[in-house]
Amino acid sequence: MRKILLKFLTIERIETSPVDIEHALQVATAVLLVEVTRADFIVDASEKLKLRELLERQFDLSEQELEALLEEAELDADRMVSLQHVTRLLNEHYDHAMKVRVVEMMWQLVYADGEKDHYEEHLIRQVADLLYLSHGEFIQARHKAEVGIDR
Repeated sequence: MRKILLKFLTIERIETSPVDIEHALQVATAVLLVEVTRADFIVDASEKLKLRELLERQFDLSEQELEALLEEAELDADRMVSLQHVTRLLNEHYDHAMKVRVVEMMWQLVYADGEKDHYEEHLIRQVADLLYLSHGEFIQARHKAEVGIDR
């Protein structure tokens, strides 16, 4: 993903295949979800399980693809300096509905362990703002997760 992100961040646009873009979007989404699991400084087994479930369902991944995606996302999350690089990629390639879906998935991860931490909420608020989602969409996504509504 780093190579693809660098392509998007350089002034000179380098041709990138649709497959590369799709992979970068999957990794960027997974990085945000990994960040949610880490936000409260406790990575619970239920969060790990929910993370796998969300990514597998959202991107229709095989077990091997899921493992590779999670490995890459965790490495990228370790090196991540700013949310802006990740959210910029999502803003450029995801439609509004998919950006809402990313925030919904983030909220579902928060409630996987049954507890909402203020660090988790702050992270999701930042991401929602960077994805240009309204406060109402942020609240609606949280409410769906609280009551267990899943797409």
